[in-house]
Amino acid sequence: LDGGKIRTICKMGGKNVTSKVAKDPIWDHAMEFRLLTSKVLERIGPLWRAALVLSLVQSLVTLKDDFEYTIEGDVFEESQDEIRQGLIQQYDTFAVALQKIGLIGIWDRKPIMDGREVKKVLPKIPKGPIFREIMDEQDSWMTVNPGGSK
Repeated sequence: LDGGKIRTICKMGGKNVTSKVAKDPIWDHAMEFRLLTSKVLERIGPLWRAALVLSLVQSLVTLKDDFEYTIEGDVFEESQDEIRQGLIQQYDTFAVALQKIGLIGIWDRKPIMDGREVKKVLPKIPKGPIFREIMDEQDSWMTVNPGGSK
């Protein structure tokens, strides 16, 4: 309890996260990013590093020669090496973000409630697309509520 209010506490990236933080728009954006990215990672699983490296290589191969752009009337030029280094830094930052928000290994996560438990709670829901949708919603909820429980 915090000032008479119940607060949810969970762990993410080794830190306690409370429901107070969860009301923050930055938190909402991070959880949206976490949800969207988790859908991709759940499909590629432990091959995520290989997929990231292949994507980086493809991006590096298709780089143009020197790049020129204008900001507020000033012309800036970047050499191909500067562009390459910036691109590598972006991919590295993305990989670190995946680790920091706890997505590495998400493909092995088990649901809070397996199919039998869901059937006990919702006995009239038939197996099939509707049941799958409920299980998928549970998965999404688990992603945006790291550390959540029954």
